[in-house]
Amino acid sequence: MITLLVLLTTSACDAGSAGNDSGKGLDLGSVSAGWGPDRPTFTEANRPDRATLNSVTDNPRHGDERNFLSVTEVATGQRHVGGDVTLQPGQTYEATVFFRNDADPGTQAASTGTRARATLPATVKGRERISAFLQSDNAEPTLLWQSLALAAPADSPVVVRIVPDSARVSTEAIPKGVSLPTDELFSEAGTLIGCSAQDGVLTGARQCEGRVQFRFVADQPNFAISQAVSRAGETSTSDLRFEPGTRVTFKMHYRNTGTTQQDNVVLRSELPATFRYVSGSTNVSTPLTDNKWEKAGDGITDDGLNLGSYAPDGGAYLKFTAVLPGADDVDCGLTSSTSTALARTTNGTKSVESVILVEKKCG
Repeated sequence: MITLLVLLTTSACDAGSAGNDSGKGLDLGSVSAGWGPDRPTFTEANRPDRATLNSVTDNPRHGDERNFLSVTEVATGQRHVGGDVTLQPGQTYEATVFFRNDADPGTQAASTGTRARATLPATVKGRERISAFLQSDNAEPTLLWQSLALAAPADSPVVVRIVPDSARVSTEAIPKGVSLPTDELFSEAGTLIGCSAQDGVLTGARQCEGRVQFRFVADQPNFAISQAVSRAGETSTSDLRFEPGTRVTFKMHYRNTGTTQQDNVVLRSELPATFRYVSGSTNVSTPLTDNKWEKAGDGITDDGLNLGSYAPDGGAYLKFTAVLPGADDVDCGLTSSTSTALARTTNGTKSVESVILVEKKCG
């Protein structure tokens, strides 16, 4: 995701103005909603005679134009125009950037080189800003911004993903809207917007009032790994006490418990040194095998086996056989050993341990 967040001394309208990074960027020390810069404002009845972006406080269709960024929860229709937007994993959001050249239509004062751009954090862990920028070659001021705070629990971060091909611009002149290049919208230069063509020209006519919109998803990658151990040929896992030399089956289960697809999922087993993997014993059951057991290659106890990609709620099973240490390799009584099952994904590695008891009866 694009994380560019540049420019501007924080204005007094930014509630998070504990500091402004010496004018190098928006202050994120206390992340909150805000807009800037401070600028002269106008009313609908008394619009300026020069090119001026989003500075009317009583637009009859929008209200205060300084608040030009909003975020809507697509599923519920709830619209956020200030403060925090608490992200829910798996939900889709639509950001809207309102724009208008407030110049009195009678003056023909056009804004030229008019551009819009946006920034999104790659990950939200606590609070991070979503920001929108409007800029012009000749408007006064030439650059405006507004931010909202995206929020997620610090111990349960979410990944922000732009929905491909979702960026659009619409005006009164083109109410159905046209697509915008997402890479330009999220670039430092931004993307040109206009009245009836994306030429950067906005007059003060009502037909040039418009909106840029794009969608993003809050994803939360997560997964679970479990392991069961039983005597080979049996299904019961209630007793993990075995005689020396017993053949046992290790059954591993990976499940995607997050909201985004996970690719290149690798399962691996770490067996105690005294256990012996039985060559050719590995089988897998995945959607690609129609959830039936199929032979797989060896390697589960080495670098592991790549089982492919899994959508949310998807998963895979893997089983293999190993031989426990023989009577000559253990002492009398109970010997405790630990086997570890690991799942490795692009979102990290998780493991689970199974304690196995080998009982040697002596005298």
